[in-house]
Amino acid sequence: MNQRVISGVLGGILWFFLVWVGGIYYTLAIGLLITLAMLEYIELLKKQNFRPQIRLLLGISLLLLALIHVILNHPGLEPWNSIYRSERMINLVMIVAFFAAIIHELLRGNPEQGLLNAAVNFFGTVYIGLMFAYILLLRYIPGQNVFYILFTILVTWANDSAAYFIGINFGKHKLCPKISPKKSVEGAIGGLVGGLLVSLGMGIVYRQPLWAMLVLGTVVVVAGQFGDLIESIIKRNAGVKDSGNFLPGHGGVLDRFDSLLLAAPVVYYTITYVLPH
Repeated sequence: MNQRVISGVLGGILWFFLVWVGGIYYTLAIGLLITLAMLEYIELLKKQNFRPQIRLLLGISLLLLALIHVILNHPGLEPWNSIYRSERMINLVMIVAFFAAIIHELLRGNPEQGLLNAAVNFFGTVYIGLMFAYILLLRYIPGQNVFYILFTILVTWANDSAAYFIGINFGKHKLCPKISPKKSVEGAIGGLVGGLLVSLGMGIVYRQPLWAMLVLGTVVVVAGQFGDLIESIIKRNAGVKDSGNFLPGHGGVLDRFDSLLLAAPVVYYTITYVLPH
């Protein structure tokens, strides 16, 4: 437990510093996380006898991140114009990734599990490359500086922490026993309460509409809990407990960022298309 707390605190301090600084340092940090997470995913694919398309998985994901960074930091573009151009770039790159995954399997000349293999490789590009790209985009939402990315990170952290501690101490009813036996209904409720309390706190500190913060906090918690379950499915299929051992006491990068990966894009689209700005 001490190792988990110490590594969590130190990692959190470094992460918040990079979020605050932004720029190329923040983008490079996300690029490192993408690389580490993708290497974990590749190993998980190998354990399930899939053929990872390593160049596609890493190349497309890092290319997307680099292109978004260039667009967001282009001096000649208005902030919201940069955001919308980044969205169009995401669509283009994902279409390229889709066809590249299929063509790669065709060129291999081995039809056995070809379509399924293309699907899991394309999924990896979306699950890791695309989702991490939204963590970059949230940092540059116009008019709010770092508020939305900090909000998403802190509410996700509160959800994960409250769900973990309440689940360990009070969890009696299994949430999804076939997917993640340790997760409980009590833990999920505790995570929701913890996330909403942080949402209200940030709303008060930053003088945001509290109803909007409650809506956004609920979105973060629900998306984060589904993100956790998605990674649990991947690990269960691979027959492993953790995706890796990069973070002492926390497992791998995917173990630590699974909730944030799904929460980031959901928050992004809630902010840009649902909540007033």
